[in-house]
Amino acid sequence: MTKRSRSTRNQQPQSGSSSKPQSPTETPRRTPLWQALLLPLAAILIFFLLLEGGLALFGVKPALKEEDPFVGFASNVPLFVPAPGSQGEQLLTTADNKLEFFNKQTFPAKKAPGTFRIFSLGGSTTYGRPYNDTTSFSGWLRELLPEADPSKNWEVINAGGISYASYRAAHLMEELINYQPDLFIIYTGHNEFLEERTYHKLKQMPAVVRSTVGLLAHTRTWAGVKKVLRGIGAYPEEKKANKDQLSVEVNAILDRSAGPDRYNRDDQLRNNILQHYRISLERMVELARSVGAKVVFVTPASNLKDCTPFKSQHSDGLDAAAQQRSEKLLEAAKEALGREDWQAALSSLDTALAFDPRDAELLYRRGQALFALGRYDEAETALRQTRDEDVCPLRALTPMRRIVTEVASKHDVPLVDFVAILQQRMQNEHGYPIPGKEYFLDHVHPTIEGNKVLSLALIRAMIDRGLVKPDADWGDEAIDRVTVQIEGGVDNQTHGQALANLGRVLLWAGKTEDAARLATQALDIGGEYQQVAVDASSILTSVAQREGNPQRALELMYTTLEMAPGAVELHLKLGKALMAAPFFQPELAASHLLLVCQQLPSWDSPKEFFGRAMAKRGRLDLAYAGLSEALRLNPKNTSARQTLAKVQQLLGGQVLNPDMPRVVLDTFPSLAPRKLLQMRLGAEGRAVPDGIEVEFFENGRIKRFQDYQQGRKDGLEIVWDDQGQLLSRMIYDRGTPQQNTTTQ
Repeated sequence: MTKRSRSTRNQQPQSGSSSKPQSPTETPRRTPLWQALLLPLAAILIFFLLLEGGLALFGVKPALKEEDPFVGFASNVPLFVPAPGSQGEQLLTTADNKLEFFNKQTFPAKKAPGTFRIFSLGGSTTYGRPYNDTTSFSGWLRELLPEADPSKNWEVINAGGISYASYRAAHLMEELINYQPDLFIIYTGHNEFLEERTYHKLKQMPAVVRSTVGLLAHTRTWAGVKKVLRGIGAYPEEKKANKDQLSVEVNAILDRSAGPDRYNRDDQLRNNILQHYRISLERMVELARSVGAKVVFVTPASNLKDCTPFKSQHSDGLDAAAQQRSEKLLEAAKEALGREDWQAALSSLDTALAFDPRDAELLYRRGQALFALGRYDEAETALRQTRDEDVCPLRALTPMRRIVTEVASKHDVPLVDFVAILQQRMQNEHGYPIPGKEYFLDHVHPTIEGNKVLSLALIRAMIDRGLVKPDADWGDEAIDRVTVQIEGGVDNQTHGQALANLGRVLLWAGKTEDAARLATQALDIGGEYQQVAVDASSILTSVAQREGNPQRALELMYTTLEMAPGAVELHLKLGKALMAAPFFQPELAASHLLLVCQQLPSWDSPKEFFGRAMAKRGRLDLAYAGLSEALRLNPKNTSARQTLAKVQQLLGGQVLNPDMPRVVLDTFPSLAPRKLLQMRLGAEGRAVPDGIEVEFFENGRIKRFQDYQQGRKDGLEIVWDDQGQLLSRMIYDRGTPQQNTTTQ
């Protein structure tokens, strides 16, 4: 029996088939790979373009218009973008999504002949905080250089970014070398530890991932996806703020920064950061020279004399008993310092430091005592050690000055030793070489005079290198003209507001002593201006509360409220203070808090506190609504959630309306609040009072409080005079007065 062949080559076509026999060498045709890939990619591209067009019609803007998703860590999100000039020329200007961190700067895309273009790089000290570019050292250079050398067209571009450390400054420089630079001035070092704690995950993320999301952020599709994800709670909600109504609230930059509680002593991390600092400085020299630009380094200077440490931590290995002993000795020393018994304070501090040598506050108080005793060299050593042992190091450490000096020497880069310059000026002017509030507004930000000193030192360095050829008229008279111009642009209101803003930052960091000093200065300089008074008094109020003096805090709030009866933050602080001992007046608290709820409808905190006040009063309907609204605005508000659970237990399963009643506000002609009334639709479908009614005096104090239930007075009616004295207290039951107590 013959085996059947498995081949089909000799098989005849079936009857009726029109198929043509395949050639012995013919194979089935396949679609080329490039076509197989191109078709679906083209379909995706067409879909994407249609989606982008549709989103554009609905007014959706690319996310990159409003935010930089990688805050300077993605190379394809530029600081400067093209913009047309008034004469049709092409300019480069700071991108809108960078204005939270950078000054607005504009310069020609093509550098004109005879122009010398300077970029200054660094953090907020370069930016010009707490003012802006005008009073920064860049601003001074912009005005002084044409006086010193009018032969050149000087362009000084301030590229200092708030909270930027050397890593991001070097990253930014990769962009700036494309803009025909002649010189980079680099003043960096204060943010190295801040950036590591705040942006560690971003720094560790692969560059390809950052770049990919950076590209997506250019599209409307990404913005639309973000909105959808936020709507279903799958994307982190941005903190909502109303800067006009609550301008002294800590800004978004600080909200995103790592607070002192995130810092602990880590010597290995410290050494790594110092090593990376050196690498970043050398990288910047390399980048500048790749395009023929020069570099000037500035050593990072800081306030030693008048700056408490941000965070202290006991020396490693101390047991609980030793820690307790150290803390008692510190308290004894602070008491002695308060009564100016410098020697007694020093004795306590020396005893503590003998077994707890790395506690920053012990070192700082020792420096204070030594300074008061006139032992300046020893004081300088103690205060420098304070800075180096600060567990939250937001001032450049002592080794950083050495690193800048070594990198400058290695690469033959001009160095402006700002540290030495200020030490010498302090020695000449005050008899000791310890920089303090004379040249610094806070821990690192120079005064306007301090920025002037730095700018003049930079010009001298540029003269030494032949970059500036001083005119015959260059000298004190020219400097004085510029000084009058720049200092004349900063009035008392601007100065006071700047100090209050810095005080707010220091309060956020827990430095109550320094915050109070700046707030007091702000009041002295610009206290006649309403916003300055509100901001500074708010800081002093918080300091008084933290120091256990609630009566002083209350007096400050009411005094400032007379000047600014509509100040939302004061009403919020009053509401919180009157909720607690020793005052506990929930009706007054609820009155102030209801105004804040009305003024800041997207904030959850006022709703939470209003709900808590109503829970304490037994108005469970209003408590339930307020707490529910707080949770709707912020599902992560655990305090509101816990209080709401207790209210629900008291309700015993009763279902209430979770929506807060509508609040109607009436004001005086001065725009101070006059009356608030909560209203809901009644049985007949028209709005009736349902909740509370509050009347104000024009000085911001509460005049009358009234409970309502479905259009009828039901609960308390309380009346006060314009100084807060109780006049009457009436209890109503379904519209009928039951009891009246009047205080004469």
